[in-house]
Order: sequence, then C-alpha cells, then structure tokens
Amino acid sequence: MSITVDRISKTFGDFKALDDISLEVPANQLVALLGPSGSGKTTLLRILAGLDRPDPGSGAIRFQEEDVVGRRVQDRRVGFVFQHYALFRHMTVFENVAFGLRVRPRSHRPSPADIRDRVHRLLRLVQLDGLADRNPAQLSGGQRQRVALARALAVRPRVLLLDEPFGALDAQVRKQLRSWLRELHREIKVTSVFVTHDQDEALEVADQVVVMNAGRIEQVGTPDAVFHGPATEFVMNFLGEVNVFEGTCDGEQVSLASLCLEAGGTDPLHGPAAARIFIRPHELDLAMTPPPGGSLPGRVEAVNSAGPAVRLVLRVEEGVQVVAGVSQDRFRELNIRCGDQVHLIPRRWRVFPAREREETVVWNPV
Repeated sequence: MSITVDRISKTFGDFKALDDISLEVPANQLVALLGPSGSGKTTLLRILAGLDRPDPGSGAIRFQEEDVVGRRVQDRRVGFVFQHYALFRHMTVFENVAFGLRVRPRSHRPSPADIRDRVHRLLRLVQLDGLADRNPAQLSGGQRQRVALARALAVRPRVLLLDEPFGALDAQVRKQLRSWLRELHREIKVTSVFVTHDQDEALEVADQVVVMNAGRIEQVGTPDAVFHGPATEFVMNFLGEVNVFEGTCDGEQVSLASLCLEAGGTDPLHGPAAARIFIRPHELDLAMTPPPGGSLPGRVEAVNSAGPAVRLVLRVEEGVQVVAGVSQDRFRELNIRCGDQVHLIPRRWRVFPAREREETVVWNPV
C-alpha cells in the first residue's frame, strides 16, 4: 500500500504547520519523519491517520490510488501507535490487543475463536507470549509499547503509523526496540511511517528518511544518502555533530583559514564567494607534524577517551573550536595529550554558499 501526499498544507491560526507538502511513501517501506519540535512531522502523521484535516483547498492524500482526505479514521484502516501507549489499564494484555476487533460492527467482527487465534499469534510475534493475562501495570515500558503495537496490528491495517514510539523509554530499551522493530517490519511487510526527533533512531531503523523543518521537507532519501549527501545546511547540521568554518570558494578551490581545499563536485560555486565549510568530527584526521598537503594547526583542549572512539576538542589558529573523532588505536599511536599542538587534516567536506543555501558541493578525495 503506497502513500501519496500531494501539496498538503495545515494552518493553526497564524501558524503554518505544513506548507505545501508533497511526499511519496513506497509500499511496504518503513519511513521516518525526522525533524525538530515544531517541524510539522506529527501534524503530517495525524493527517495521514485522519485525526486532523488539511486546510480547505489543500491537495490530496492517496492510499494507493484512493483519496482518503474525506474518509473517517475508522474507514482508513490505519493502525496508530502513540508515544505513551494509551493502553486500557483495566484490561488485560489480551483484551487490549483484541479491543479493535471486538468493537467492530457485528457484520465485520471476527468470531471469538478467530479473535483468540489472531491475538495469540500477534503476542508471539511481538515476543509477549505468556503475558496475555497480565495488566499493563505489571509490564515494563518496552513490553507496554509492544502491546500497543500488537493492538494496532490486530485490525490488519493497510498503513501503520507510529508517533515517537520509543520516546518515553530509557536509552538502553530504545536501542533494543529499534533493532526489534526493524526485524518485525521485515516480517509483517506493512507500509509504516514513524515520527522521531532522534537522528540515530531514524538512520538505524528506516528505509527512507524524510527530514522536515518549519513545515517543509528539506530532503528525502535513504539513511546513507541524507547523512553522507545532505542537500541543505539544515540537514547537514541536524544529522549529527559537525564543525562549521567560514571561508571562500572561487569555483576551483576552497580557502579555509591557511588551508586550501579542492572544491570538486560537478556544480562548483562561482566566485570568489563567501562559503561555509562543513566537516564532521570523524572526517578529520590528526598528525603530530605538518603533512605535505597542508593542514589546520590546532591545540588540544579536552580529551574524552571513554567509548569506541576518542573525542577531541581543539582550538585552531583562527580561534574556532573544533571537535575531532579518532579510533582508539590511532589515539594511542599518536599519544595525544591535552595541550598538545596537532595538525588537522580534512578527509571529506561539504561546501555551501554563505547566502544561497540551496546549492551544495560535496567532495570526497579519499
């Protein structure tokens, strides 16, 4: 079941929550709506579910080829999983999962035996077999979220929608459930859209990531594409830590402090023009002596070696603070200490014009 969002807008008073949004969600894919608070991602999800209506005169929302804008929530066959579970406290796990089936009109309601079989199959699927008689208060947060997901799947939805499904859980449980959701989706194969502001969650779980900002879509692509080929400065800044430098570009070279870099790319900036150079911490190498190709001299201000990579905070000659990430082996090889003078060597960078933020040059000389 594919989803097409065609020029949808939504206004609350003077606030434009969605501004002429268009989006294609391929059938059976798991798509993340990613963005900061107020970017419009939850509003879009609620409009897909039928919980909110787009502005009058807005475009269409199609499930496959069927326009569902005028359809009621119960007629869309959408499963919705809320951040805070919304389980019925007075009902058992079994009754929570069966609820959507029991309240169907008599003509569409499965038999008690069919309901029992379907609920128990779902509880096995979400790894809660044996907990059918417990109440929600007797479950952990992760277990309650899986009950909410089983309840949404019980009605055999055409589309599954999840609003920050792991937002109320602690970090370790979230990490476990991310992997579980990815595997579950491969098994159930239902078109799914989930909202998150957690970049790691979106990049790890989703087939496609939709990056939203101020009611608009900044970029749509695979996790690899949006992380390694950001289309705008916003995407570059939002997806992980990044160092930002001011420089100039003349179409052939980028001048960054005392370092000259090749602009590269197929669409170089015409100049000379002011430019902003973006380098992620893991895209910086370090050396204790000046390399032949040039470098950014800097002094080490802080070292955090806890974890699989070492995080270094440095101050370069222009007074800019820079973060670099190196492997534990490389850190031990260089024997870096606070106060050391080192040389930063960019391995990959992105260049955006200082004013016109739409054009970008991506260059990877490695």
